[in-house]
Amino acid sequence: MSRSMTFSGLDRPAHLERLCSETFDVLVVGGGITGAGILWEATARGLRAALVERGDFATGTSSRSSKLIHGGLRYLEQGDVGLVFESVRERQRLMRRAPHLARPLSFVLPVWQKSKRGLLTMDLGLTVYDLLGAFGGVIRHKTHRAPKLREIEPSLSTDGLRGGIVYVDAMTDDARLVLANVRAAVSAGGLAVPRCEFLAPIMADEEGVSRLRGATVRDVRTGRKIAVRTSCVINAGGPFTDELLDRFGDRPVREGEDEPFSGPLMRASKGVHLVVPRERLPVGNAVVMSAPDGRVVFALPWEEATAIGTTDTPYDGPLETPVATTDDVSYLLETTNRHFDLEACGGALQMRDVRSTWAGIRPLVAGSRDDAASTYRTSREHAILVGNGHVSIAGGKLTTFRLMAAEAVDAAAPFLRPDARAESGLARALLPGAAGIGAGKGALDVFAAKLAQEADITPELAVHLARRYGSEARDVVLCAREDPDGLDPVAPGCSSIWGELRFAVTYEMALDLDDLLVRRTHIFFLAEDQGRAVAPQVARRLCDWLSESESVFVHRLECYLSLIDQSARFRLPPRMRAGTSKVRAAAPVVAESPT
Repeated sequence: MSRSMTFSGLDRPAHLERLCSETFDVLVVGGGITGAGILWEATARGLRAALVERGDFATGTSSRSSKLIHGGLRYLEQGDVGLVFESVRERQRLMRRAPHLARPLSFVLPVWQKSKRGLLTMDLGLTVYDLLGAFGGVIRHKTHRAPKLREIEPSLSTDGLRGGIVYVDAMTDDARLVLANVRAAVSAGGLAVPRCEFLAPIMADEEGVSRLRGATVRDVRTGRKIAVRTSCVINAGGPFTDELLDRFGDRPVREGEDEPFSGPLMRASKGVHLVVPRERLPVGNAVVMSAPDGRVVFALPWEEATAIGTTDTPYDGPLETPVATTDDVSYLLETTNRHFDLEACGGALQMRDVRSTWAGIRPLVAGSRDDAASTYRTSREHAILVGNGHVSIAGGKLTTFRLMAAEAVDAAAPFLRPDARAESGLARALLPGAAGIGAGKGALDVFAAKLAQEADITPELAVHLARRYGSEARDVVLCAREDPDGLDPVAPGCSSIWGELRFAVTYEMALDLDDLLVRRTHIFFLAEDQGRAVAPQVARRLCDWLSESESVFVHRLECYLSLIDQSARFRLPPRMRAGTSKVRAAAPVVAESPT
């Protein structure tokens, strides 16, 4: 096994004891992509770093994104060239550092007769986009007339189609990208504890000056409170940043400003995605769509299905449980039906075609220069605030998480040991699963073909495992060989095998059914029944792997079935799946395409 594989669910008690007994330079609060990046960044600089997360890693926003690593064409349209350049540069770096987690994906951007921007204008815009990433071997875009574009995406509507652009960005598994960063940090000496909640800072009065000397955290599973000794707390709470900031009691200063910041810092925006069977929307590329209100929506080939999203609307509901509403679903289905001719696939998409949904909260920074009524136009740039022994980072994009992490650790420098390295070198460091894949177009496919032959598995399974685990796919196969049915699919219609679940518990700190079925794999979203039928068997094996009791088995199963029944986070209410809600019929596309 590789050196990074030291992160078993059975090891959690030992991780908690380390949290009690050691003294840390940095305690990171929040186990999303930003917190995971900060943990690895701090550890790579030689700092003693720990991370606590109230739920599982990537439970919130960082597992509910559009799964894209991209520069963001619409940010270019808004004139944010700097953000686009940073994003394109980080996209290229991540494709080298984790070719299995940041894979090239072709995007089709149709142009219609009534679009405000024609093919020439779109071609010029994509030329600028290509130039911003020219240093990284970016595949150049191509412009096509309607007949050729229909060859590339046969299901596109022909009504008013003039042609379009094909360009390349990248797709990721967002939850597994978070996990890869956490595991890399742990392998380098960092500490990460899920189901552990930050409660409050521990302050000490020293010569009349109040200084941070630690933090109180709580083991969510047992209720046990732990005092953690640390010199600095970095708040990477995403949508919960303001809530965590309030626990420090002081008024931090935003970088670049002189006066203490008076919140709220965050501005919540809800993004909803739908999952439909691939046969109902058979896209081979990501298709860029423009909704009637001008927002960009994607139809993405995702796993064995097609994902559609996202919405981008102001949100003031519970941050823990954002949910797709009837209006959200109708908005996405109507936008999709405007762009595709699906008569050959069973007609226009309806509510009954939606297999599952996910809803996430974008933690946008309030007070951005485009901070008007629309969250869609709010800047995705991030903000850093420095207080008395603590640093908070908010906003930003999935694509630029490494840069954000580096800046957060830089901002914490006044509270850290002076001998900490100024730079980490993570811009070139490989993530778990990247070693042995090789560089260049098609390297992952070459690895998958070799894996199929070496491990005596089907080419389809080899591709699935290579794309999810990279070179660690070999270790997944070894886990699978430990059970008679380890190479069998867990649920009908899903590629995930039983060996992946054992691997997740043994090497990826999976502790509950939703860890396994929602984030380590995506059976919750892809299976017809969200994994209901197989849940008892998964729960039984999970208890066996973790040496847990019958009462734990019953509780774990009840929690997962409740997640399905309540449809609180990811799934449409049953009445919507029954098709009782109507979706307006497809209309000719007249909305403007984005640049």
